[in-house]
Amino acid sequence: MRVLYSGGTICSFETLQRLVLLADEIAFMDRPSVKVGNFGTVGRDSEFRRFQIEAAPVKFSVHAPPEGQRRDLYLRYVETDLRDANFLRIVLDGLKADVTFQQRLVQLEANYGWGTGRQVLDELVKDAALYEGKYGAPTEPKLLYVPDTAEGRRQTFATLLIEASIQVTNALIVAEATGLSPVADDPYFCRLIALRASDAAYVSQPAATASLLGLAITKSVLPDETLARLKMKDLFEYRTTAKEAYGSWSLEVERLAQKLVDVPIERFGAEAARLIVSEVRPRMLELRSEMACARDKLFGDLLKTVTKWEVPTMSLAYFSSLSLPTALAAFAGALAPAVPSVVDYYVQRRNLARKNSMAYLVGVSKVLDDERS
Repeated sequence: MRVLYSGGTICSFETLQRLVLLADEIAFMDRPSVKVGNFGTVGRDSEFRRFQIEAAPVKFSVHAPPEGQRRDLYLRYVETDLRDANFLRIVLDGLKADVTFQQRLVQLEANYGWGTGRQVLDELVKDAALYEGKYGAPTEPKLLYVPDTAEGRRQTFATLLIEASIQVTNALIVAEATGLSPVADDPYFCRLIALRASDAAYVSQPAATASLLGLAITKSVLPDETLARLKMKDLFEYRTTAKEAYGSWSLEVERLAQKLVDVPIERFGAEAARLIVSEVRPRMLELRSEMACARDKLFGDLLKTVTKWEVPTMSLAYFSSLSLPTALAAFAGALAPAVPSVVDYYVQRRNLARKNSMAYLVGVSKVLDDERS
């Protein structure tokens, strides 16, 4: 699996550990510089560019934002996102419920003048009216992050919507250019990616939908309590030892995706569940035993001290009928009169054969697992 960490320039060490257990290639992105009216983001390199990792069983890379006219897609997506009720709802729900998503858009402990980022956020999420209406680029800089008036809250929320829009677009453009699958460690960012590949506001094909499957297709064989006590070199050694099992596991995930290609959307959830129970789960249990054998050889003493066996599940966002290249091309196609070069670029690059694109969530939820194998 080749994954692109999305929603930030670098992930937490805990997420990096989980990605090492998941992927064969892990990529990061630089932050783009985008000007939207009087508001803009400041570009910066990914912190991962400072790391030198050699002789690892997992490949690491960092990718720059696009140059030239392709950057126009950032602004076009911002315009659409600010008017899309589903985009607004997902962002506001994420700001209410998920600290990882909050930290993508707000520096919680920073001083914003009126108060800390956390205090500003607390005022925003109390305002149910933010779910209503359409937004534009902020026009009153003095109201930004001053949430004691309705207009101040709307102007502030608009900046967060723009930030989220730019981050999602960056993930889609880099993923399309590299063939990597976007990965996030919060469910709301993944929903925004899925929205871009399914909602009629973006692809003009309402029948092509994305389904977030909250299905545990596999479990990590290393509990959090053990993982916290391991260094990266330990995880590299584990991946090397369990190499064959991981290769088989990746093939099983791809096989599941291919079986779901032609499933009608009304039967999608039920059919996915049936395949996981009847075909994928038995094979996963076999592979888990192989992985557990490698794990026990390396970490046997640590595992004896585990008091609570909690492991993260992985959910999968399945883009039915539309791959990321196709979704980008569909959106760019609507811009033909304004930016034909952008349209030509994506239409020429998209994969004309129907493919799946998967976005993985790592460590989003936890389930109690009483098994020790």
